[in-house]
Amino acid sequence: MDGLLRAQEGPGGFVPNHCGMKKLLVASVTVLLALGGNIVSASELDAPTTGGFASDNVEHVSHIPINLDSAGAKLLDGYFYITTSNGLTIYDVSDPEAPQRLGFLPMLQQPYFAEEDVDTNGSILLISTFDGLNVVDVEDKSNPVVVGNLAGADEHTFTCVLDCTWAYGSQGAIVDLRDPASPELVGDWTEGLNVQSRHDVTEVKRGFVLTSTQPTYLLDVRDAAKPKAIASGVSDSALMHNNVWPNQMRDKYFLFGTESSGPSCGNGTGSFQTWSAKNWRNTKTFKLVDEWRPASGVPTDGNAPANLFCGHWFDVRPGYRNGGIVAQGFYESGTRFLEVSSKGKIEEIGWFVPYAGSTSAAYWVTKDIVYAVDYNRGIDILRFTD
Repeated sequence: MDGLLRAQEGPGGFVPNHCGMKKLLVASVTVLLALGGNIVSASELDAPTTGGFASDNVEHVSHIPINLDSAGAKLLDGYFYITTSNGLTIYDVSDPEAPQRLGFLPMLQQPYFAEEDVDTNGSILLISTFDGLNVVDVEDKSNPVVVGNLAGADEHTFTCVLDCTWAYGSQGAIVDLRDPASPELVGDWTEGLNVQSRHDVTEVKRGFVLTSTQPTYLLDVRDAAKPKAIASGVSDSALMHNNVWPNQMRDKYFLFGTESSGPSCGNGTGSFQTWSAKNWRNTKTFKLVDEWRPASGVPTDGNAPANLFCGHWFDVRPGYRNGGIVAQGFYESGTRFLEVSSKGKIEEIGWFVPYAGSTSAAYWVTKDIVYAVDYNRGIDILRFTD
């Protein structure tokens, strides 16, 4: 299926994986309930679109019904790197509405929990699997190959540090990648820290890492083998999932996504959060400012009656600076478009709830085009209009 991959679909959706039939049944019952058991035309629905239900500022452009069972991807320099339980796929997204598949590397991973935050500098890429951390040469996008392996280092996520000369694992591993063919475990970044939960880390500026942990820590990793905690903050969330500090730590607020289990999303469940970074150099602390959660309901209103989990990967829109628009995957609640004000307050401004979907992540490819990565459906290509 190399070349142009586009597949429009009807209201039946595309449900190929092991959870598909169950979720198709839930979606079908939901639509019937929403319609009061009556058969009506699409024009009578509140907000239908080709691939699901959407607010009037979100359009379903097309659908790629492969890359199923994906928990996340990486967009860099016009290429989209996406992992599933079967392997790594690389797309050329220079035409964002018609991505071209360039290469595929078979690599078996745990179903439904494949490598989430796949990271790369465009030359090497990191994927942890059952046999440890794999270092993949992606210089030739049509032919990715494994060039190094660190046995036993199977952590939930791995993040490039200092231009992928080092890697930090979600559970604490510090890996020396200066020789990509011979990765070496050299330390544990959690040593000496009071870490209650661990999910991911982000290099928010070269040499500085913000941890998605409870509590969260800002680490100075300019000496990558000897990280130093220089600030921290405590949240009411049990699982801090991922974070972004826009514009190389220059924004006065940074952003967090959290995750929790369903069956409903509401108070106390996974949320999108804003945190104040004002005066952190003096106080050594961060403070939660605002958080947002979707409501349970029916798809015609942009909600879901039940959720396997609540809250997953988010991405900031190009041009975001001290406020702007964010897109986040919320499992059965689909893709949520949120606006952050200059004071760190959050308001929902759009949504897309796919038929029989479970959205794991959303990525801004341009200021208008978003790739919604879905455990059940593959990739939904959306257009957002202000």
